[in-house]
Amino acid sequence: MNGDKGRILRIREFLREKELDAALIFSPSNRRYMCGFTGSTGYVVITETKCCFLVDFRYQEQALKECPDWEAVKIAGEADVCSWLCEQGFLRLGVEHDFATLRFSHLLAQKGLNAAGDISDVLLELRMVKDEEEQCRIQRACEITDLAFEHVLARLTEGMTEAEIDGILQSYMRAYPGVERMADRFIVASGEHGALPHGIAGERRVRRGDLITMDFGCCFRGYWSDVTRTVCLGRAGERQREIYEVTLAAQEAAIQGVMPGKTGREIDGIARKVIEEAGYGEYFGHGLGHSFGLDIHESPRFAQNEAGDIPLKPGMIMTVEPGIYLPGFGGVRIEDDILLTENGCRNLTKAAKQLIEL
Repeated sequence: MNGDKGRILRIREFLREKELDAALIFSPSNRRYMCGFTGSTGYVVITETKCCFLVDFRYQEQALKECPDWEAVKIAGEADVCSWLCEQGFLRLGVEHDFATLRFSHLLAQKGLNAAGDISDVLLELRMVKDEEEQCRIQRACEITDLAFEHVLARLTEGMTEAEIDGILQSYMRAYPGVERMADRFIVASGEHGALPHGIAGERRVRRGDLITMDFGCCFRGYWSDVTRTVCLGRAGERQREIYEVTLAAQEAAIQGVMPGKTGREIDGIARKVIEEAGYGEYFGHGLGHSFGLDIHESPRFAQNEAGDIPLKPGMIMTVEPGIYLPGFGGVRIEDDILLTENGCRNLTKAAKQLIEL
């Protein structure tokens, strides 16, 4: 993944449409998407005839290895980037307006460079549909996540803290070659803490009778997985079982409804209807899911907003994660990762999701 020709052609098409001299791309995920560079700093420059990568001393050898087809340009910092662009006569630029800082924009302006086009939406659109290599990396991340769930189930005992459960998941997945990083802390929310959709693992000790929600994933060679499972430590009570079954029914109905051409708003509505008809509509307050890839949250989304109005296409990879959160009682969320196909979708998450009572 060091310079997909289709991606470069689309950027050049954008340059012609907007009458721009060059595209300047330097957000970490978009930079990696375009040229394959994994370091922390560097600047992709694409023109009608050139593909250049501007990099400082720390990453010159790495850039030569990871971006062999790109023309390497040595720089010392941001000022050198601007000076080089001026020397090349690249004055009208396509820039990521949602990433460039005011300070950097002012630096461009001081050099007479005009950030005349916002390239963010073009990159967003390109990244929505995952190619075969991206799909394989996400599939592997999902496989590791499935194994991590089995691993933690065999070790989860009463009296553990949420943070200790997080540590078991973290240490297990980090041992796999190719796993680059994970969240600093996963969501591990037990008992009444489970009413918090983003209850980060803390000091609370799990007790018998607790529902325990675990939201976790790993980044394998740049690409994420994102899975949630809720289990019960001991026998589940009647209400716990009810909200679990409603959540699972909502998720399964939504997955069955996924089809290219539909919108995320429609799929979100399928799950929301199931939860509302069961009397828990006010306790499901977030969107049904989101795309992911190089970033853990991408567009499109299964949601009742503009990101949910994007038509679904084969190759998109999305989470499906309905939840019910009852203040003072606890909550349930179940999340799978799905790949859109020509005729529906394929579930990449294989971890058991019938209610598990430990």
